[in-house]
Amino acid sequence: MDQRYMSLSEVPTDATKKIQAGKLKGKSDINPQWRYEAMTEVFGLCGEGWKFEITNTIQVPVPATGELMIFVFLNLYIKGPDGWSAPIPGSGGDFLIVKDKNGIHGNDEGYKMATTDALGTAAKMIGVAASVYRGTYRTKYERQSESYASENEFDYKPAKPQPPQHPTQKMANGEILPYKIPYIKDAPTAAQVNSLEVMCQYVGKNPRDMAAYYKVANLGDLKFYAYRSAYKMLASHLIKMGYSQGKDLNWHKADEPAATNPMESFGEPEPDPAQQQIFDEEVPF
Repeated sequence: MDQRYMSLSEVPTDATKKIQAGKLKGKSDINPQWRYEAMTEVFGLCGEGWKFEITNTIQVPVPATGELMIFVFLNLYIKGPDGWSAPIPGSGGDFLIVKDKNGIHGNDEGYKMATTDALGTAAKMIGVAASVYRGTYRTKYERQSESYASENEFDYKPAKPQPPQHPTQKMANGEILPYKIPYIKDAPTAAQVNSLEVMCQYVGKNPRDMAAYYKVANLGDLKFYAYRSAYKMLASHLIKMGYSQGKDLNWHKADEPAATNPMESFGEPEPDPAQQQIFDEEVPF
C-alpha cells in the first residue's frame, strides 16, 4: 500500500473527541485542523503540495421545518513527482437556516462547515484518518493497556492478546508488522534519533542523506509522519538482512544478544555484497 496513505491514517489522541449526542453518539469527531496539518506534513503547503476547488453548491429547502440546507461539492488535488493528481471528489452539507428549541435562525457558519465536511470526505480517499473510519483507532490509554475500551465503540471484539515473541504492531490496513515503531509526539528523542542512525548504518546508508531525503537539517527535525515512514523503510531492509527487533526495540542479528544501550548497537557490520545492490536501488536516499 502507498506509504503516503499509511502515514496519514493514524490520528493523534488530541485530534479526536467523542461525539456526545445525536445519531453518531459514541463515534469519534476528527479535528479538521489536524487534517490540514497532516496533509501539509506529507504533501507540502496548501496551494503548493495540495489544493482544492469548489465545483458546485446546492441549497435545499426543508419545507416541513422551514430549514435550509447547503451542499458543497469540491475536488481535492495532491502534487506528486509528475505534477497534480486527478481530481479527488468530495461532498458535504450543513444548514444555512436551522430550527432548534429557540426557533428558526440563520447559521453564518453553514457554508464553511459544509466545505469542511466535503474536504474531509475527499481527504479520507487518500488515507486521512483511515484508522478512525475503519474502526481500528485506539486512544493512548488503550494502546498502553493492549486492550480496547469496554464500551466497544466500533462493535469490534478482539481475541485475547497473546504475548508475541518479538514486538509487533498492527497497522490501520490490518497488516501486522514484525516490529514496533517507537511513538513520538512532536519530535523524536535523542535515543530515537540514534536508533534511526543505527538502522541507517546497518543498511549502509548515511543519516545525513536520509535527512536530506525528508528535507530536514537533521534527523532530530523529523515530524511524526516522516519519522514513521523512515523507520518502516529501514526496518523492512533490516529484516531482509536477517535482523530482528528485540524487546528493548533495538535491532540485532538473530544469533546476537539484544543490546541494552542503543549506542552499543552502533557498529559497522560487513554488508552482504549480494544484497547491497538491492538496498541501493530500493532505499531512495
